[in-house]
Order: sequence, then C-alpha cells, then structure tokens
Amino acid sequence: MKKLLLILFVILTNCKNSEHIDRAPFEKPKFILQLNNTQLLVSEVVRDLDQPWEIVWGSDEHLWFTERKGKIMRMDLSNGKVKTVLNIQDIYSGGRTPGLLGMVLHPDFKNTPHIYVHYTYIDSTSIDELDFSGNINYFRSKVMQYEYSFNEDTLINPKPVLSNIPAFRAHNGSRLCISEENKLHLALGDAANSKNAQTKSRLPGKVLRMNLDGSIPKDNPIPNSYFFSMGHRNPQGLVIANGKIYSSEHGTDNDDEINLIKPMGNYGWPYVQGYCDKNIETTFCDSLNITEPLYSWTPTIAPAGLDYYNHKAIPEWKNHLLQTTLKGCALWLFELNKEGDKILDKKIYLQKQFGRLRDLCVSSKGDIYVITSNSDWHIPRYKWMYDSVPKEGNDRILKISVLHNYEEKKFKNLKVFTEDDEPTQMFVQSSPEKLLYQNNCASCHMSRGEGIPNFVPPLSGTKTIANKKKLIETVLFGMSGEIEVKGEKYNDVMPGFSESLTNEEIKVLLNFIRGHSDHTDSISTAEIDKIRKRGRLL
Repeated sequence: MKKLLLILFVILTNCKNSEHIDRAPFEKPKFILQLNNTQLLVSEVVRDLDQPWEIVWGSDEHLWFTERKGKIMRMDLSNGKVKTVLNIQDIYSGGRTPGLLGMVLHPDFKNTPHIYVHYTYIDSTSIDELDFSGNINYFRSKVMQYEYSFNEDTLINPKPVLSNIPAFRAHNGSRLCISEENKLHLALGDAANSKNAQTKSRLPGKVLRMNLDGSIPKDNPIPNSYFFSMGHRNPQGLVIANGKIYSSEHGTDNDDEINLIKPMGNYGWPYVQGYCDKNIETTFCDSLNITEPLYSWTPTIAPAGLDYYNHKAIPEWKNHLLQTTLKGCALWLFELNKEGDKILDKKIYLQKQFGRLRDLCVSSKGDIYVITSNSDWHIPRYKWMYDSVPKEGNDRILKISVLHNYEEKKFKNLKVFTEDDEPTQMFVQSSPEKLLYQNNCASCHMSRGEGIPNFVPPLSGTKTIANKKKLIETVLFGMSGEIEVKGEKYNDVMPGFSESLTNEEIKVLLNFIRGHSDHTDSISTAEIDKIRKRGRLL
C-alpha cells in the first residue's frame, strides 16, 4: 500500500510540474538565447520609458524602477500594469547624469516597507563648495527614505537619511545596496573632481556605509565617518553577494573596472586606472596599498548596473556576476570562483541587439529583467558610436527567462542567438587628438593636464607649453632630473616619443595640449622634423 501511494505521489507531482503556464499577453517575445543545455526567451515587457536608471526586484513580487527625471514606478507582473508611486519634485536632472539615481528596497519589505533613493538637487544657499574649475558648486545629492502604503499604492512619509553630499552634472554614481546586517551602502562618483576620490574627509569618490536611519555605524573603518572605501571615479554598479561587495566603475577612455570592495580599500583613481601595470602607477600602488580590480576593460565599454545570479533556473549562470554595459551595448557574465574573490571566465550576450543597457535585477523565480538607456544624453552626442540602436520603443524593460520544452513549438520561428565570441569593435568616443593624449599623456598628467601633486607636474599654463621648441624637444627626447613648475619642484623621468609617434601625431598631440592653454600659434610638422633631425640640444 505504501509503495502504491508513493507511485501515485510521483505521478501527481510530475503532472503538476509539467503544467503549461501561458506567458502574460504583455510579454512580447523577441528571440531565443541558446546556452549549453538551457534555452532562454528574451522578451519585452515595458516600452516608452524616459531615461530609466534603476530596476529592483521587490520581495512584494513586483518590479520597481526609476526614471532619472524623478519618477518611481511599480509594476504588477500579473497584469503588466505600471503605476507611478511617486514623482519627486525637488530633483535636478539637467546635464549628463544627475537626477534620480540609486534605489533599494528594505530586505524585509513586507514588514518594513521602506524604500531608499539617492538623487541630485540644487542648493542655491550653499557657497562653501567649489567645482574643478574653481567656481561655486550648488549641486548636491541626498539619500531619502520613503514608506510604501500598500493600501494607497503610493510612497509616503519622506525622511532624509543623508543630505548635502557634493554633486555635479556628472560623475555622481550611483547605486545603493543593503547588507545582511542592515547597513546601507552608497557608491558615489567623484562629482567631476578627481581630487575628491583620494581625500578621506570628502564624500564623493567613495563607497559610504551607514545605518538605515543615516547614523554612522560604530564598526565603520574610520570612527565617526561614513567612509568605507575610496579611489572611485564613477561607480554605477553595486551588489552584495555571499557577504562580499562588488562594484562596477567607469574609467576615462581606458580601464573600466569590476572591483571587490573591502573596508579601507583604495581603488586608485585618479592615480591608478585599472591594474597596476604602468611605471608611474607602481609607485602609488605600493605607497597607497591600492586594491587592483577583479577585471578591467580597455577600450571602455561603460559598465553600469551589476547583479549576482545564483538561481537554479539557469544552471549555466549560477555563481556569476551579471553586468550591463552602455557603450558596449551588451550583457556580460563573470563566473566567480568558490570564494568569490576571483573571476574565472567571462561571457557576452545581447550584443548590439537592444542598444545601451543600464541596469538589471533577478526575480525570485530566476528571471532577469534589464532596462535600456537609449534616450539619455550619450547617443545624440556620439551618434557615430551607435549603428544598431532601436529607433522606436525606447526605453524598455526586457525579460530573460527559461524557455520550457512545451513552448518550443510556439516560438520555433524566433531567431536563435548564442554567446558572442568577443566584444564587437566599437567606434572611438574621443576625437583623434584627445585619444592621442589619453593614450600617451593622461596616465601621468591626468585627463585635464592637472598633473599629480608632488609627483607629476601640470601641463596647463606652464612655461614649457608656451615655448614651442622646448615642448617639441621634450616630447621627442624626454627629460629627467629636477625641474620647477609653478613654484613646485619635481624629480622624475619622462620618456621620449621619437620612436613611437610620427611627426603628424606629435603635431596633433601638441596642438591639442597647447589649445587648452589658449596658445593659438600652431606647431607644424616642419618644426618637429627640424628638431627631430637636429637632435637634443646639450
């Protein structure tokens, strides 16, 4: 009798597991992804959004997402309805990437329905901040807590968590996440001022750690400080998985990064970009105890939202970081080792299928939701970089889910894609002259020619830049020994470029540098050739 009951239980269980579940009518299938053993269906579930930034899976089994101009929206996946639960009014969203940025829900949302958001605003009464040009900076950002009313389906009871954070029109980050011990982490960009990133007392360019009420945890790395890690340029991905914190970060024209964030960690910006693989960087890596990234890209692909996948639904993707990319227009996957402190392998999907990908989240069922970013500032400014961005429906939410056996016949006419072997060649974002500068000068003299205090002299406004012959000779043949620039003494070695750059390239490079110091008398290839043939003057 027991054996008969067991057989009956197995039969009933198998019948239950084989039930056909129809997909929602609002789900529009696009194509199929073929993995080793699993087929995935890529669908569109929402379209016509305006610059979405964050998407979060709530423990209320709903999708939550933001638009940069101030909207917080909640989607009911049982019927596809999207409700704007709040439209923040005091937001500033002009320029490149200020606005409503990071968002996170309380881990126990059912019992503590709190939501935390980070956004930029203008404080015209503040005159104590200067931007990188020395002008008064009125841009600020803050973290706010709201309470979700299940009865009214709206956000209520706004409470400030952390305010008056220096911000700017770009490089604000940001992402939020909450750890298992209920500590709120905020990843901030350098507010377009690289000096912030290496100044511990400054909030920009850091990962901050705080209690959910905005107070400072007693066990923070520095007493009475929000400081957790430093040396960040513009992190736009942050996730906590298995007790470890991972971030993704924008480089300049080189060295985007994925980092494993540690207390008191220094991730190098602006002195070190990517790995410690340049001579000038080695000094800083040793003296500042720089933590190298788990992975670095050159050329840049603009990594944005980051998440962790460990669901049984897609076995091939278990223990992987999921990384959306903007310029790269792709979804990258990184397999972690068992300890979670090394990347073992990478995979690339969806390349140039939906344009710029901004963020993603993982549902309780193992489905993945991705938001695009094709209505932001970047495409109008760099049109030549994007040859395959969808013309209609921007921006949208995509769903990646397992394609069941009983669905194969229904979707047999969809195109099937597999993993991309390599990232496709991207058009260069920088102008030719800026690219020459980035590749040959920026790693030492920095992106704006400001140099590195006590180590590398600035370029802007110096006597060498004004003296055409001296400048040409220095770039061709290099220099060493003690020099004085703007009253400061430096003692280092600069290599010459006579073997690596042509006269034409040097002309373009030097005129670019001199142009930023308002020198209008251009350098010619004839002048360079004359000094090259003559050699260094002793």
